[in-house]
Amino acid sequence: MIRLGLVLLGLISTLISYSQKEFVTIERSVNEFYVDTLYSQIDFSYSNISDSALVLWIEKDNIDSLSDSKRIRKHFFTRKEDWSLMKILWDGNVASFVPGLFDSFIKIIKPDEKFTVSILQEGGVGNNTDLLNSLERHIVIVKASDIKGLQVDSRIDMFIYKAKSVIIFANWLK
Repeated sequence: MIRLGLVLLGLISTLISYSQKEFVTIERSVNEFYVDTLYSQIDFSYSNISDSALVLWIEKDNIDSLSDSKRIRKHFFTRKEDWSLMKILWDGNVASFVPGLFDSFIKIIKPDEKFTVSILQEGGVGNNTDLLNSLERHIVIVKASDIKGLQVDSRIDMFIYKAKSVIIFANWLK
């Protein structure tokens, strides 16, 4: 019984899932802490195990039912007001840029690099794999070469998120 408890505790503390995408490994971890109330920090760490750059972004809505090509089209080519993300990336006349988390956030993960998306959730999560899977569906990762017209070079540096991690609140996601 004690062994079973230790095994379950180990699964709750760190869950490693192997993506169906062979170019990335995903490590999940859940930590709980109190700040006037119980919070859970759910970390999704993406390690690029391929030889090419990967692009990660976060969707506000769960778009798990869309193919990667439709997700790419939605994030990079769909007009948001009077602009699309790809149009801004191609435009050489952008003097300054303030990214929005759900409409223009992109992170380039180069080979052998790691990036962590931390999601803060009020209350305990425990081993609620349905919740973890639901949250993970908002994070999209594809090969940069799959995004037609995207050149990963210094010309798009001002548009790329630079830090090794990002923290968001679960209630920001639909």
